[in-house]
Amino acid sequence: MKIIWYGHACFWVETNGVRILIDPYPEVDDDMIGEVDYILVTHEHSDHYGKIPLLARLRGAKVIGPKPVYLMAISDGVTDVQEIEDGQEIELGRGVKVKAIYMEHPSSQYPVGYIITGEKRIFHTGDTYSSPHFKRLRGQVDILIIPISGRSTANEREAADIIEDIKPKIVIPMHYGVYSQATPEKLQEELKKRRIWVRVKIMEIGEEFIL
Repeated sequence: MKIIWYGHACFWVETNGVRILIDPYPEVDDDMIGEVDYILVTHEHSDHYGKIPLLARLRGAKVIGPKPVYLMAISDGVTDVQEIEDGQEIELGRGVKVKAIYMEHPSSQYPVGYIITGEKRIFHTGDTYSSPHFKRLRGQVDILIIPISGRSTANEREAADIIEDIKPKIVIPMHYGVYSQATPEKLQEELKKRRIWVRVKIMEIGEEFIL
């Protein structure tokens, strides 16, 4: 399994040979992004949807997202697009599945996160605040990709709340560095203060994380 971060909330994941791109924001360097089979979009805001029309066409990838994303993609001329709802699971082939989980992001019409199940279980939350419902996922997530910006999302302290509820094996901070001054080091300090022992993987843009 391979994970690449392209900044903000944009990640590329390859598992069982299926290549998935998540939330390509407007400023992402699309020349860095290789082949893509599916593009997952967590919600309709431009900093997550921005490069969808271009990348869907250039990579020949299928777009999956909640209803507002589906409607925007259709309007933008994307023809291979599928709507997904909270709790729905879609088979991507080769034993890889993606399940949508409704998130706490009040400024969005229908925000979701995605649990991708392949060689590992990856949970990309999109934009979210802390919520009691995360406790239902305790022990079900290997890699948690979590926002820390505090701008319409969890900050470092709230991200620690989510990590404490879910108890993943690995945490990858996101949603910082492009539109936010938050830092993953502050998240690490918060986790250490609470004695929450989890591996925090701080990624550089374009870095490959192989598991």
